Amino acid sequence: MRLQHPIFHSPLEAQVELTEVETPSNYASWPEGAALPAKLPAWRVQNGEVGKEVDYGLVSSPYGFEDTPDAEWISSGVNSKGPTAMALGRQANWFLWGFAGDPTQMTESGRRVFLNTIVYMKQFDGQTPLLKPEGNRDFTIRARDWALVYAGFVKELGADAGAQEFLRSRFPAHLVADGIDAGRIEAYYRENFEMLYPGENGLLDVDADLKALGVSNRKPEFLDRMAARMQEMGASDPLVMTLADRYLPEEAPRDPARFAAWLAQNRDRLFFSDVYGYRWFVGPRAAAAAGTR
Repeated sequence: MRLQHPIFHSPLEAQVELTEVETPSNYASWPEGAALPAKLPAWRVQNGEVGKEVDYGLVSSPYGFEDTPDAEWISSGVNSKGPTAMALGRQANWFLWGFAGDPTQMTESGRRVFLNTIVYMKQFDGQTPLLKPEGNRDFTIRARDWALVYAGFVKELGADAGAQEFLRSRFPAHLVADGIDAGRIEAYYRENFEMLYPGENGLLDVDADLKALGVSNRKPEFLDRMAARMQEMGASDPLVMTLADRYLPEEAPRDPARFAAWLAQNRDRLFFSDVYGYRWFVGPRAAAAAGTR
């Protein structure tokens, strides 16, 4: 929960008070869940028993959500998914308010934050998302974090005979050829996390070409390494050609000198997105680079 965010302070001071709640048991199998304490600090947004007096709300996957500069994750909420599932967040002029209680069911601080959110969103009136599902290749591909989520599913469901087919379908064949071993799968993905790319059938696996380059596909060092490789080996180098087509924006020049100039001109606008196809994009001039972790 990002309590310094403007929706908690302006124009109304929300005076959010945190109390401890039991950590939901379903959080344990998620990547962020293993190290959670028995209780978590929580903010009460609405009054009433969920499912009876107040409807169930909605959360969205946090993984890859902030890949684009126009998106921000603000808060999770107690939910049936995972500890970072998004209950409050924004993309361009869209805001997800995941709590279902109407204003009469909200706490005083909940109402204040709701009003602040309306004010906050005014500045984004007319904006549209930088990237949209349509027109972006392989949008159904999930962020690399899901590799660890699926490894957690193995821990949770591995003993269930009925879940074996589902679990096998989540991983490349070589990872499950000798059985579905949660520890081995998790270790493989953690060791190669920055080298992951959707391979056959969209299943996340190590990009062997990227590993040969020796750098993460989503960090700025990738761009510098590509520039250096182009300069050293030339634009016709097979590795350069393969990785350029796979990861660089279509408008990025493939000529070494022109690419270096293009990179210098656009560096602060470039961002990488898993969920929009595992590639780099050029953002608007006013946007800070995102996804360059």
